[in-house]
Amino acid sequence: GFSNTISLLELCDLIKLDKEFGEWRQADQKVYYSDISKVKKMLGWEPQVSYKDGVGRLYDWLKANQKLFS
Repeated sequence: GFSNTISLLELCDLIKLDKEFGEWRQADQKVYYSDISKVKKMLGWEPQVSYKDGVGRLYDWLKANQKLFS
């Protein structure tokens, strides 16, 4: 949701990914927010992990399980 946002550039910096910029395309989304209010209401679900912690956990898991992707 809005209170737990991260830009693509912030994510690239967080995972130390080099980036290059090309021309802006007509169909590119400038802004996108996921609205989780429906899942909160229907299932009572709320995120338990911050995006920084979640990205870190995903990175660690991918690194430990590289053989699954080769």
